[in-house]
Amino acid sequence: MAERRRRRALRDQIPSVTPLLAMWAAGGSVLAFVGAQRSVALEQLFLDPAYLAGEPWYTGVLSDLGVLGWASATVTALWGGWVASQTGRPTAARFLRAAALVSAILLADDLFQLHADLLRFLGLPKGIRQLVIVLPAVVWLVRYAADIARTRWVILVGALIGFGASLLVDGLAAPGSTVGLFVEDSAKLLGVLAWTQYMVLTSLDIMRSTIRDASLTSRPPVALAGHGIGHDDTTDQPARRGADDPAPGGGGVRHPAGARPAGRD
Repeated sequence: MAERRRRRALRDQIPSVTPLLAMWAAGGSVLAFVGAQRSVALEQLFLDPAYLAGEPWYTGVLSDLGVLGWASATVTALWGGWVASQTGRPTAARFLRAAALVSAILLADDLFQLHADLLRFLGLPKGIRQLVIVLPAVVWLVRYAADIARTRWVILVGALIGFGASLLVDGLAAPGSTVGLFVEDSAKLLGVLAWTQYMVLTSLDIMRSTIRDASLTSRPPVALAGHGIGHDDTTDQPARRGADDPAPGGGGVRHPAGARPAGRD
């Protein structure tokens, strides 16, 4: 297929300046506030924690890997939700947007230690603080159970097993136990990896399904072999499948004998 994009001249870049300036204005406001405040040293806000503590570069690398997993899951689900909304699949869009919100909450908890530090100042017991973070995920699981059933849910079950095991060990292990720390954080990291894989694959499956269906509805009529009449391919599109298309390899569109959609092998 020939390249459809063209080189953009400088005058074509002018509309992009507005969002750039808006982003810089927001970022500049935050930086101005950071530079003006005197409560926290600038080094603590800008420099890497391992550098400040004089620790090796690999300090906390597995924790950072988990944060990257949460971020990947969040961004992928947001992107999949946007594609679904643009291709006429509002149910799938809501499902993925809600998943992105849950992932973002778990990301914030892991990155900023919400339940361990920030929420502790409210005087809530640890179990309640953990419940506050987990509750949105529980609501998502219940609310979209039917949509989840159409996806590769076994991967999601794997993620939940990892998170459940981590919480269980956290409650049973003796404080300061190295073995307890290893088992707890290992189970959590495996859960994060499974969660990320589920969000990425589910988003890809949904985007593939919605884009395919959208392309079918926009395809021009094709002639039936052996007949002098046209056949409108858009009337033969598959039924909507809710949040997700069956796993790759599922059935496609059936056409009358001798009819083949244009451009397909």
